[in-house]
Formats: sequence, C-alpha cells, structure tokens
Amino acid sequence: QPFPTRSSHPTDHRPHKHNTTTNRNRFIHRNNLQQPTTHGISARGDQINPASIQPNRNIVAIRIMTTPSPKEPNQPIPNVPDSVADVTAAKSVTTFRWSQAIELGYAEDSGGGGNEASLENEEPVCFHCGKVANEAESSKLSKCARCEVASYCSRECQVTNWKGGDGKVGHKHSCAAYKRVGEDMMIIFGDDKDAARQDILTRIRFYAYPYAVHKASITGPGFLFVQSDSSLAVLSLPVPILSNGRECPTQRSVLLHWLTMKEYDSEVCMDDFELAGVRKELKAAVETHDEEFEVPVLMRFRCGHVAVGIAPLVPDFKLCAVLGKEYYGSGQGDGALQLNIDDM
Repeated sequence: QPFPTRSSHPTDHRPHKHNTTTNRNRFIHRNNLQQPTTHGISARGDQINPASIQPNRNIVAIRIMTTPSPKEPNQPIPNVPDSVADVTAAKSVTTFRWSQAIELGYAEDSGGGGNEASLENEEPVCFHCGKVANEAESSKLSKCARCEVASYCSRECQVTNWKGGDGKVGHKHSCAAYKRVGEDMMIIFGDDKDAARQDILTRIRFYAYPYAVHKASITGPGFLFVQSDSSLAVLSLPVPILSNGRECPTQRSVLLHWLTMKEYDSEVCMDDFELAGVRKELKAAVETHDEEFEVPVLMRFRCGHVAVGIAPLVPDFKLCAVLGKEYYGSGQGDGALQLNIDDM
C-alpha cells in the first residue's frame, strides 16, 4: 500500500503526532503509481482557512517621505526598503521558480487516478445534476463556453453550478482549471503545468510548509518531496470532478517527505533510478534557496511528471516554525505526512 493510514483525535482536527508514519523510507514506488488507492487521510485545520487568503498577493512596504518635527530625531523607518532595487529583490522571493521538469512516462492503467483511459469508458454527465445526455431536456449536453469542458443538461443547471453554494465550489472558481486540463484530462503546455503545480502547493501550504520548516530544523538542509498517486491534471482541479462530470474514482492525496540530498541518493534514486536525472537542479535548489523565504521542492505524480523548483514560503518562516512545532513537534523528526486534498 503506497499510503499508510492514520487516526485523528475526535476532538482535535489539527495534525498531531499520530498523523505521521513511523517509517520515513516508505516512498511511493513507481510501480505503485499505477495502482489506485482509497487510503485517504483527513487533515483538517479549523483554526486556519486557506481559502480566506488569496495566493500571489504581495504586500510591499512603501516609505512615505515626511519632514520630521524639530522634537523628533531623523531616524530611518525600520523594515522599509531603501530603494526600488530592494523592493524588486523582496518581491522576487515571493514567486515560484521552476528549474527543471521531465516526463518519465509511467504507464497508465485503465482503472484509477482519473486518467484519460477511464474517461473513454464513461459517458459524460451534467456537472450539476449528474444526468446523461439522453436524460437532458434537449437530449444533449451543452458545454461551458469558456472552458469548453463542463457539460450541462439545462440552462438552469449551468447557472446554479456557476454560482455554487451549499458547500460546493462554483464553476466560476474552477473554470480556468478545467480549460487547462481539457476534455482528455491532460495538461500539454509547460506554462500550464507550472500553474498546476503552483495551485497544488498553494492549496497544501498551511500543512506542507510548517512541516518542511520543522523537519529542516531537526534533520538539516534538504527539500520537500511531494508525491501523489493522482496525475498532475487530476490533482490540480479545485474539486474532485473529472472532465466528464463524474467524481474521481480514487481519493486525491499527497505524501510528503523532508529529505536531505544524502537520503535522496541512497533511498529515492535507488527506488527509481530515473529520478537521478534531476539531481543537479535539485542540489542547486537546496544549496541556493533562502530558507527564511523559500522551500526547495521535488514533485512527482502518477502520470510520470517530475519537477524541481523553489516555492515561496507562505506563511512566513516564523509562523511556519510555530505551526510546525505545534503540529509535528511531539515527534522526533521521522516519518512522512499524508494529506487528503479534498478535506482541506
């Protein structure tokens, strides 16, 4: 089983020591990336609502030049950039930087992960009510004019699904993501793949980055290894609904490890020798990133997509350190962390 299960305390929804596996060496073997799994792990954070924070919104401090009064000394304003160059440098660390992406071409089976093979065996349904074409009023399904993916049996269903409500994400918030994956649930262009990876990391940042900061304080410099038995296209969708309107057949989860380069060489590359192809860029990311503002990341997905990059540290380093100690501080720095994407 690629993902071990864990239990959670009935009165505390925050991750705690029981949320980590006891063996940090249990990576997802490449053969297991073709095997569907239903072992979902819920990681809820009631005290933090990631949806309330908008991604990629940078706050830049601007110095207001005033004439000091004679009674006040002319002291510089603390923590304010002195020049445009300083502002540019500050903003540069708040962006994702991807240095390498490769496709290992793992074989896809027809049963899990929401891949294109499974789409061919199921008839599309209405994104809102689930009706098939012959049940629709016009005996056919109409598609969203923007993404050309989402199907609807009637105008009423389309309008209702666009707005969302009753705990459901409206299509207006996921339309761009469906346009990116298309009807075949495949992301073709490099820029779209970059955006998909960034969406995934942004979604898990309140658990993944505190985990990374805490583990780094124990084991030393390394990188965050993010794995999933879902494809990049499936995992990047805001909701677990495929392009044919049907639910994902398997739970969407990610498995996180914090690894040093020594562990990467002795464990990860031994498990999948093809991952050695990103070693140079990964080593450079580990050695050059600013640990107070950035996190080096290695991502691997069911479809064989592998990417190396540096992600902005959001929340900031101090808050990540506090959250990491609170969430994972009772452990000894060992073990992996699995997150159920759809419960966050």
